[in-house]
Amino acid sequence: MDLGLRDKVAVVTGGGRGIGEAIAMAFAGEGAHVTVTDIDLDTAQAVSEKIRALGQKALSVKCDVSMRDDVVGLIESVVKEFGRIDVFVNNAGISPKKEGGPTLTWEIDPKEWAMVMGVNLEGALFCSQQAVKCMLPQKSGAIVNIASLAGKTPYEPMPTGAHYNISKAGIINLTQKLANELAPHGIRVNAVAPGRIATPMAKLASGPANQAMLDRIPMGRFGAPEDVANAVLFLASDAASYITGETVNVNGGWIMD
Repeated sequence: MDLGLRDKVAVVTGGGRGIGEAIAMAFAGEGAHVTVTDIDLDTAQAVSEKIRALGQKALSVKCDVSMRDDVVGLIESVVKEFGRIDVFVNNAGISPKKEGGPTLTWEIDPKEWAMVMGVNLEGALFCSQQAVKCMLPQKSGAIVNIASLAGKTPYEPMPTGAHYNISKAGIINLTQKLANELAPHGIRVNAVAPGRIATPMAKLASGPANQAMLDRIPMGRFGAPEDVANAVLFLASDAASYITGETVNVNGGWIMD
């Protein structure tokens, strides 16, 4: 099935590892040209080399999405290199742990709260604002936000703190708000809510915490980064041309809604 992504220009934040890398490679596999941005430039460059090996164009940009000036510079770099932005994926995110588990809500340090909100929620806002400025004149574009199962449920055995959960719940609401505002302009906005995915971030949780989560998953396994990437591809593609404002669960059946 042709997803209509060949020669489109996609930007993936947090694209240097884990889910972000899988998303970047998936777009390249469909013939898109990809900007890989990460706070760690070395990882972004490594992924870009893999994309070029597939015969697609790639750009690596160091960017802290919580810093608006960085985001402005990112967009300027992409437009200078490719002339447009067709797809923007807000994937960058952090989830601090305390001894392999969540910090209790009343013990969260204000600086840590601000850091999580800055990367996970404000970063998605800043990036979307700047990407939209490129998409509006085109009267086309797709934004895909990476939310989380944690944005839908606070219950154990989720090893995430309130700051992470709330930031991801905010992503879901931001997705709906942007989708409503941008639909008349030909721009679609959707989200993917992964459950437990086998990434380096997952390894920050303790063994018992990961086992407790595995026991909750009807499909009996953690997801692979490619499971999330495939959902992102669909939402960004022509196959989803009449879908906007949706949050797609990718969690092996943990939550069904």
